[in-house]
Amino acid sequence: MAVVPRDRSRPVYDPAALDPEADLVSRRRARIWLWVLIGLVFVGIGAVSVIGRQRETSVEPAPKAFCKAAKAYEKDIDRQGANYKEDVARQIERVEAIVETAPDDVLADAERFLQALRDYQAAPNATAREALRDDPAVKEAIDNVNRRWNQGCDVFKRDSPL
Repeated sequence: MAVVPRDRSRPVYDPAALDPEADLVSRRRARIWLWVLIGLVFVGIGAVSVIGRQRETSVEPAPKAFCKAAKAYEKDIDRQGANYKEDVARQIERVEAIVETAPDDVLADAERFLQALRDYQAAPNATAREALRDDPAVKEAIDNVNRRWNQGCDVFKRDSPL
């Protein structure tokens, strides 16, 4: 059996060191605070998720007439496909119905869309029509009306009355 020499040097004094009992209490307190912090993070994430979801779904339902007018416009696009682009008079007729029934939050966008169609119809040549077609303000207005129809009329819900 080998003899291991004992370390007879004096231990170095560490003023930050705790006695073993205080050390256990301190570690326990640190674990509690860690779990509290983790819990608060999860509660915060949950609260932000709920608030964000409420904002996302807080679109009030659109008037039934608006939903029907927008649905009729979409059906015309689906039925006629590429030929519908040439039938500007029919588009104006459908968009006029949308403007008449549009909710206040998209009324200005619907009117801008209608005015763009009228300007497109009155354009003297293909170059002028092409310039009107690429207007980003009109594209944004069309997107806003479409978004309001999708969200306000529950287009993507299976139990939609449309």
